[in-house]
Amino acid sequence: MSTTERHRLPSGAWVQFKDPHTLRRGDKQKALRAVKDSDGGDIAAGLDLVNGLLQVLIIDWSYEFPIPSVSPDSLDLIPLEDDDALTEAIEPIRAVLFPNKPDPKDAKDPASPTEPSAD
Repeated sequence: MSTTERHRLPSGAWVQFKDPHTLRRGDKQKALRAVKDSDGGDIAAGLDLVNGLLQVLIIDWSYEFPIPSVSPDSLDLIPLEDDDALTEAIEPIRAVLFPNKPDPKDAKDPASPTEPSAD
C-alpha cells in the first residue's frame, strides 16, 4: 500500500486515506455493504455510503479510538466539527468509485426536441 498524505481536520486531528489508485472492486463492494436496505430514504443511504467509504478508505488517524475498518462505531465518536471536512475530503474518491450515471428521468425534459428512445 502506498503512502498518502495526511488531511488536517478542523479540530486539529488528522486522517490518512488509502491511495485511491490502489482501490479495487472489493473496496467498492465493502462500501456498498454498509448501505442498509431500509426505508430511510436518500439521506440515510447517502450517510451509509459515506460511512462505508470511510471504513474502506481510512488507514490511519490521530484520534484515540480505532479506525473505522476495525470498529465502525468509532465514526460516531468523531468531533462534529470534523464531520463535513471528512465528507469533503473523500468526495474525489467517491466520484471515481461511484460516478454519476445518467438518470432516465432526465430524458423526459419537456424542452427536449426529441422523445426518449425507450421507456
